[in-house]
Amino acid sequence: MPDHLALRPVTEADLDAFDSAFQSESGATPYQWFGFTPTIALREVLRTRGLLAGADNMLAVTVDGELAGRVEWLERRWGRRDTSLCWEIAAGLLPDWRGRGIGTRAQRELVRYLFTHTRVERVQATTDPENIAETRCLEKIGFRLEGVVRRAQWRGGRWHDQLLFSILRDEFDLASG
Repeated sequence: MPDHLALRPVTEADLDAFDSAFQSESGATPYQWFGFTPTIALREVLRTRGLLAGADNMLAVTVDGELAGRVEWLERRWGRRDTSLCWEIAAGLLPDWRGRGIGTRAQRELVRYLFTHTRVERVQATTDPENIAETRCLEKIGFRLEGVVRRAQWRGGRWHDQLLFSILRDEFDLASG
């Protein structure tokens, strides 16, 4: 197992690495491949607010100082804008770092970060029912399956169901490693 996993602000070089790695189905994985997408808007958000403190946010994942991927959190609402905010998280690992438990560790650190530095009560995640690795990852962190969101995601020429998971503030152990 890698020694030291850390989350840090994204750099322009990180975005270059993500562009290179994630611009194909094999690089992005079949569950995160939505076709070729422009990244100029992402780069503008990096320049203006560092991909932090907004409705869509990103941190780089490093292992022993080497870039391994990214974690993201997006605003979601279950009611009124001023009272019902939660975060939805996602992760994308560079191909060489997959299958080593890094995604679980990175998402656990992101949940810890969000419960420590924001006032949300709920963090949620969605994944394809066939994405067994991500389902297991979320369960290891303590997320609970809430249900199936039917035909919620357009990918690969057809609609896909998504599993909706969540974890509440009092269900997450901030002290756990």
